[in-house]
Amino acid sequence: MSTTHGSHWLEREDIGEVTVVRLKTEFPVENTIGEVFEPIYTIVDSLGRNRLVLNLAAAKHLPSAALGELIMLNRKVQVGGGRLALCHLSPFVEEVLGTTHLSDLFSIYPTEHDALQSFA
Repeated sequence: MSTTHGSHWLEREDIGEVTVVRLKTEFPVENTIGEVFEPIYTIVDSLGRNRLVLNLAAAKHLPSAALGELIMLNRKVQVGGGRLALCHLSPFVEEVLGTTHLSDLFSIYPTEHDALQSFA
């Protein structure tokens, strides 16, 4: 069963035990990145949903603040015994993760379907 929720920045779909969060637009300027991640933290902290797929197809770039938030989100889901899977990364976002040596920190998949299947 699937349930969909949304906001200006994000769309959320619960598919069984996995929550898919889709970024709907580019990341905003540095000082408002927290507004994008706050609802995701709520999903993990308040709703206890710690099996996440984060679809970043809309993100052509990755501001440094967003990188920090991704690291924090990854820690939050791991503390809860879950996992964060990233998918649909632009070549630039992949390059940033590789250059910063953070590629190994995240589970990265080419498609949302592949990311969902990784939880099966």
